[in-house]
Formats: sequence, structure tokens, C-alpha cells
Amino acid sequence: METDRSFVMLDPATDEILAECSGPSADGACPVSDTPPYLCAGLHLVGRSGADGKGVSLTVTSMEPGRCPLAAAVDREANSR
Repeated sequence: METDRSFVMLDPATDEILAECSGPSADGACPVSDTPPYLCAGLHLVGRSGADGKGVSLTVTSMEPGRCPLAAAVDREANSR
């Protein structure tokens, strides 16, 4: 997965920006923590305009130890095809 993406973490009820994230490392790891719960748990992640992450939008409802929820979502999508 690309490492030059930029995402904002929004409160799903108010769309208030609560934090920002660079997304997963090249190996899919969370850049902030080694184990859940991650900062983005329960939040809406949206790719920032103009960034490589543009078009990405998901609410973090599940977490896997050692995996960024964005990387896990991409993996699930690829495996469902």
C-alpha cells in the first residue's frame, strides 16, 4: 500500500475532524500503535482532497492486531473479487 497518503478521522455523528493519519506503512502496519484499539476505532476515515488517498471513505468497525484498518479494508476488498 502507498505510504504517501493522508487521511482525516471524523466523528461519524458530527463530521468534526478529530485527527489526521498518514495511513499504513508499506507493510500494512498502523503508524501509531502496534495493537488495537487504534486511535481511529469507530471513526470515519476519509482520504484528504488532492492526496493519493482521495476517494477512500470508511468507518473503522473492526481492527486486526498489527494491521492498519485501511490496509485490512484493502485486503478484504481484494480478496472479495
